[in-house]
Amino acid sequence: MDDAIRKHLARARGGAKDWRGTAPATNTDLREALIADDSQLDKQPLALLEAEISRLEKLVNIDRDTANRFSALSKRIVEDSAALGSLKERLADCEGAKERARNLVLEREAAYVRVFEAILAEQNVLIDLYSPLMNRLGAAEGALKKLSFSVTREADVAHWAAEGEGLLDLRHKGPFRGRGTLGQLAEAALKAAWENGDPQAVSSAMREFRSDNEKELLEHSPVPKADQSDYRTWSKRFAKWLYSTEHLAIHYSIDYDGVDIRKLSPGTRGIVLLLLYLALDDADDRPLIIDQPEESLDPKSVFDELVNLFLEAKKNRQVIMVTHNANLVINTDADQIIVAEAGPHPSGELPPISYLSGGLESDHIRKAVCDILEGGERAFQERARRLRVRLER
Repeated sequence: MDDAIRKHLARARGGAKDWRGTAPATNTDLREALIADDSQLDKQPLALLEAEISRLEKLVNIDRDTANRFSALSKRIVEDSAALGSLKERLADCEGAKERARNLVLEREAAYVRVFEAILAEQNVLIDLYSPLMNRLGAAEGALKKLSFSVTREADVAHWAAEGEGLLDLRHKGPFRGRGTLGQLAEAALKAAWENGDPQAVSSAMREFRSDNEKELLEHSPVPKADQSDYRTWSKRFAKWLYSTEHLAIHYSIDYDGVDIRKLSPGTRGIVLLLLYLALDDADDRPLIIDQPEESLDPKSVFDELVNLFLEAKKNRQVIMVTHNANLVINTDADQIIVAEAGPHPSGELPPISYLSGGLESDHIRKAVCDILEGGERAFQERARRLRVRLER
């Protein structure tokens, strides 16, 4: 009996042969039980039991390894499927990118046109707003005909070019190396359209400018194309600048003989403003009070430009004027003249002021006018010529 147990133990431990003298078990043999299902285990040899236990343990290990390998494989399949789905989405995105980019360009150009439509509408509103005044001035005579109203679009090309050059690396070789080229191209290709063209003309000019220069401009990017994130950010800033309109402004002005009144001499500007005021208020019958309208004007300008205006104004309203100019007193046919004279100036007190009034028919008034006002004698002579009467001395 002892020999039999030792024999079974040797077989189980050595694994060379089983208790029946068979060859070592393979993975396939492990599926075959060493003990029948209906065997009484307490009557089985120990070595056989140990061999069966070993077989079962090996089967369990094989199943666990298979399960682990299956789990790892399943995980890889899931990951690869997700990656494949992502790649498919990116592929679809890339395949539609060109069409989307084209649509975005069209939308941007349409928005650019709408901006210029709004600018043009603003110009037209200003022109319509002031057209009644300009119609009245156009029907006027004399100096009033020299007044006109203008509305202009102005493009600050230098500012636009400087903003663009700030986005470029001007050290790169190419047509935009260094400063100045961008401004020169914009002056030639865009300025006229910006300032005078309709929205469609502006859009066409910008499209042509892009077609001619966009590739070279992009080559001056300070960000490498390989750095997609930063390059995308830069390209958005570039497009925003290219289609910007901050450099455009609408200016409207009143011009005198084709010159903006802000650029006239103080004297001429004074005449123009007075002309405009009287033209606007020609139907007003309220009294008009004016202090020294001749200031900064030469006597000839006073006579040529202002005398007729006040003669017309007198027909509808009372005109009260403070002046040192004889033409505005005599040749406007003043109905009443008040001469103010200041007396000696006592220390610490205001000087006494006396007033003398009357019409030009009075000798003492005519004498005061000639003695006090500049060009009094000459003004009387001009009045006599205008009225075709003999001047009595």
